Amino acid sequence: MKKLCLVFLIILGVSFTGKVWAQDWNTYASLYTTYINFENSQIKDNGWSTTGYLAFKNSYIHSLELALSQTKINYKTESDLSQTDFTVLYSNTDQILKNHVFKVGFHYINTDDQLTDNGKVIYFKGLYYQPYSWNIGLEFAYSLYNSIDTVAKGTTSNKKKSSASVASNDLRVFQFSPRFGYFFAALGKRIYGESRFYFILLNDYVGSFDKNNFSFEQYFSTYIGLTDFKISAWIGKQVFAVKNEGFVVYNLSDEYLGGFSFEVGRKVTTKLRVALNLSQEWLKHSGFNDNVGQTVVTLSLGGSF
Repeated sequence: MKKLCLVFLIILGVSFTGKVWAQDWNTYASLYTTYINFENSQIKDNGWSTTGYLAFKNSYIHSLELALSQTKINYKTESDLSQTDFTVLYSNTDQILKNHVFKVGFHYINTDDQLTDNGKVIYFKGLYYQPYSWNIGLEFAYSLYNSIDTVAKGTTSNKKKSSASVASNDLRVFQFSPRFGYFFAALGKRIYGESRFYFILLNDYVGSFDKNNFSFEQYFSTYIGLTDFKISAWIGKQVFAVKNEGFVVYNLSDEYLGGFSFEVGRKVTTKLRVALNLSQEWLKHSGFNDNVGQTVVTLSLGGSF
């Protein structure tokens, strides 16, 4: 892991040397406030999260994105959980290969959850695109949870370490996500669609989770005047998933079974945007025979300067 982090820092440093700094840069900042509610959960009640996001972009060639999140989950039967996430992502467009985008990122987790405290995620994305026509790409994420106990299949592994643990190997999660994006016209509007596949592989059994997990997601976005719309839905099975280019990591011991999301945003001024996002997902807690509904409402405000 230390070697991977060193490689990431070297790539980041080299990419931002030379004439790059002599060019014009734009800055974008946003704040996200989120409320989380769990329905039919035996152990979780509700929670909240606040995220600060900052991006530095250079004419769509180079970009450096940073995010810091603070999350609290209120438990019904155990002590509440507090978690801090830090994410950094570097993007390079057309400089390494023409019509290609490459992204590399790192996500760190500091949490009360003993299973995934000090968790680390390395993220990479490669994409080939034809402007305003179509694109095809592949995402890869490698998650390492140093303090997790891998347990025999069928036993419990939740917030607190289980006494049924039979091994203390680090949990390694490999995620591959091929995707295909395309533009098309419908109802007099130009719409962007993206089809995403997720393959999540665990190096060992954790609780009742399968080692191999597969899912499919469909995403669409468009805009009308100053208002933009985004909608997505997915089916399948996901555990310890990495989403939103490494900015969202599902590190708790939950098995997600599908969901949908809808977002509407509007430009208040030429440089200021406000948005409301509603998502609904269904999950099972490891070791519990439950069917939980997770509702997430996020309000965001962002602007460039």
